[in-house]
Amino acid sequence: MRTNTSLRHIAAMLVTGVLLFGCKAKEKVFPVGEFLPESDRFWEVVPRGAMIERIGINFEFTEGPAWHPKGFLVFSDIPGNTIYRWTGKKFVSFRDSSNQSNGLLFMAGGDLLACEHASRSITRYSPEGKLTTVVDSYGGKRLNSPNDLSRSLSGAIYFTDPPWGLSELNSDPAKELPYNGVFRWKNGVMTLIDSTLSWPNGIALSPDEKYLYVANMEILQENGEEKYDVFWMRYSLNANGEPVDKKIFYRATDTTLPGGPDGMKVDRNGNLFVTGPGGILVLDSAGTHLGTMSIPIPATNLAFGPRERELFVTARSTVYRIIME
Repeated sequence: MRTNTSLRHIAAMLVTGVLLFGCKAKEKVFPVGEFLPESDRFWEVVPRGAMIERIGINFEFTEGPAWHPKGFLVFSDIPGNTIYRWTGKKFVSFRDSSNQSNGLLFMAGGDLLACEHASRSITRYSPEGKLTTVVDSYGGKRLNSPNDLSRSLSGAIYFTDPPWGLSELNSDPAKELPYNGVFRWKNGVMTLIDSTLSWPNGIALSPDEKYLYVANMEILQENGEEKYDVFWMRYSLNANGEPVDKKIFYRATDTTLPGGPDGMKVDRNGNLFVTGPGGILVLDSAGTHLGTMSIPIPATNLAFGPRERELFVTARSTVYRIIME
């Protein structure tokens, strides 16, 4: 998502009055938020004993959480230009000077893939601290600002490339691509999946990798007022991981609620957890809205912990954990 001065001011106001235990503090744990089922099927996905708790506060604008197989969480603070690590007790720097990283994804060997706004690229950061560029252009033109990514078992990287990292967005003179794309990278070959979405953002694969999901927002003018059309696309993929068709999977019904179409994750059963108006929307694999997990601050992205017993949520100045057992 976009991280401009006004958003940072909003984040600062939202934490005013909260007792802080130092910068990037771990707060005393207590339940927050609420669960809003649309039907009893919601409780088949989210345990009735689930609890939302706030685990970190006083960041600038958090994004891109990812769980490391060795048992810790990392996430981006975009304007803070840092990737933080959370071990369950405290927050420490995992990577300084992160080039305003956004979406993050660990590979099996511990390398971290990062969508970077400042470098307008996807990079790979090794456990030894070596940083390499995976991709930064398409057709000889620089990418806009890679936002979020997902990786298939075959090694294909699917990612979105909106202009949130450009100071003047679509009007920025540094913008080289004439669209905001959804891409697939594999073995050094880039493929454009979609160039028609206005603001593509979060992205995720289904467990069987037959479908690719992308969050999008259209900004409309209606009677002189700005309106929003918020929806999630689903792309059917062939055996090679290439798209064969697409359709709107789910469309938000009330876009006046706080929050927007940003990050998402898919659980082992194919249910989607998407950030959207009102909180974290839980959708089944058919696109039915089962219910919403509401948190005090609009969510930006999320990541499952081990065995999907925890769901970590970045939300502007704050980091939440949802205990799913």
